[in-house]
Amino acid sequence: MTQIALAPCSPFSVTTDLMKETAKLAADKQVMVHTHLCETEDEEAFCLEKFGMRPVDYLEHVGWLNSRTWLAHGIHFNEEEIFRLGAAGVGICHCPSSNMMLASGICRNLELEAAGANIGLGVDGSASNDGSNLVNELRMATYIQRLRYGSAKISHLDAFRWATKGSAACLGRTDIGELQAGKMADIAMFKLDDIRFSGSHDPLAALVLCGAQHADRVMVNGAWRVEDGPSINLTSIHSSISIERQRKDLPAK
Repeated sequence: MTQIALAPCSPFSVTTDLMKETAKLAADKQVMVHTHLCETEDEEAFCLEKFGMRPVDYLEHVGWLNSRTWLAHGIHFNEEEIFRLGAAGVGICHCPSSNMMLASGICRNLELEAAGANIGLGVDGSASNDGSNLVNELRMATYIQRLRYGSAKISHLDAFRWATKGSAACLGRTDIGELQAGKMADIAMFKLDDIRFSGSHDPLAALVLCGAQHADRVMVNGAWRVEDGPSINLTSIHSSISIERQRKDLPAK
């Protein structure tokens, strides 16, 4: 269940030779490659100044424009670049919370998918979005993509697709991403009896729109890893705090 990929952080934080050698090693070993690309407009200006070409041109120049590549962010592509990325089967990992946190822009998910690119979903990192909650990322992806395309074109089902089948495709995986015979049995189950879900009608939509946080059960590759998942007991927490304060001769609150 371990997958190896080669992942220099960005094409502009390493040398051109390293990018080229990474592509050659990946082709030789048949592993995936990953980097961050076209997250900001400043990056585009830097690429033009340093290499004399746009980021996607540079990606092709170093041998990365192929189906073994998945990119984080992928916001600032023009129409011709979207066509080339789709034709090459490149994956794009949409990171909505990070993009909103840094005010970087909005990934053009529908155009990229229509061109043939795989769209996955990621958190980027806690340094960029102050959290690493993938379930919350489904909610943010739904909202920010509705902002771009309108409410009639984006639903919670799109976010689920990006988080599951789309993300598996980005990683070059055919054994995960959906519940199907012969594939890994990866299942997350949630209870809907929390007050946050009151008034919800569609259970799948509720997980996204009402902000699910904790899975009650999690199965990984057919084995239960979480059963009767932890829930916050406010009474127990308050009692523990009161006991600790008493030990320190502090007034209970």
